[in-house]
Amino acid sequence: MFQITAVFNRHCLNDVLRELFDNGIEGVTVMDVIGKGSLGIAEKNNAPDLFPKVMLLIVVSDEEHKALTMESIRANTQDLGHGAGKMWVTPVVEVERIRTGEKDESALTQPIPRTGTKTNTHFTAVDTPSS
Repeated sequence: MFQITAVFNRHCLNDVLRELFDNGIEGVTVMDVIGKGSLGIAEKNNAPDLFPKVMLLIVVSDEEHKALTMESIRANTQDLGHGAGKMWVTPVVEVERIRTGEKDESALTQPIPRTGTKTNTHFTAVDTPSS
């Protein structure tokens, strides 16, 4: 199992989420963050110049889903140029669904098949679905 963490510009969020969900990757945590990459520090009024971004945390069960997740993020953020963001992968030792006690891969999948798909959904950091 792997956790993919990605930090990128907020205006790409809907496109990234839509492609993730189209690929069956639905357990996503989204956070608003600020920070700076390797652009150096420019100070304004004695405060460092930090930029607003979003951070996605996604736990997947195998190499195939890891590759799909990374490509979904890359395809929708890569053309932004310098400062587009970063993503990294961390091994996950154990996962447990709190509600049911399911562990590892079974905790990452939906036990009941969903009926129908949403097409014109607008996602925000507040209403983004997560398993």
